[in-house]
Amino acid sequence: MEISRHRKVLGFYRKHKRMPSITEIMAIFGLSSRSSGFYVMQQLVREGVAEKDTTGKLVPGPDLFTLPVLGRIRAGFAAPAEEELADTITIGEYLLGRPEASYLLKVEGDSMQDAGIQEGDMVVFERTNDYKPGDIVVALTEDGYTLKYLRRKEGTYYLEAANENYPDIHPREGEIIGVVISTFRTYG
Repeated sequence: MEISRHRKVLGFYRKHKRMPSITEIMAIFGLSSRSSGFYVMQQLVREGVAEKDTTGKLVPGPDLFTLPVLGRIRAGFAAPAEEELADTITIGEYLLGRPEASYLLKVEGDSMQDAGIQEGDMVVFERTNDYKPGDIVVALTEDGYTLKYLRRKEGTYYLEAANENYPDIHPREGEIIGVVISTFRTYG
């Protein structure tokens, strides 16, 4: 995938909230012929940056939102950061094990703050019946959906907050609907 071509199309998409037309592709890349525009369009489709819908218009492809992985960075003592393209990855590919069963929830409240999950964070959860004690789960309780640690004591499951100001909750069977598989937040 040519990174500069990808970034130009992504920039257009972010600005206009849609994919460019052939005429706009010509303008973006400084092309003078429509055949050159069609060639670039075919390259974008081949690279996975775009797809064609049933009418032939470009729509975002699975690789439009890939981000370059530049390498690693220490979170301890400072070290020179090397900026080299190590790989590219889509956020969805990284965060989702089973996209068809995955959902996003925006966190409200502070009951999971000691687990590093803050108000305003996004959590990705996967609908599943495959959960175990220690997992952070999404459960349906009398008060609505909640996010808690699943714990087990003396053969009984219960939900525990990661904040000592909240009591344990004892769910009924079938109330646990999924497991949190990742969290993320934006700064700024």
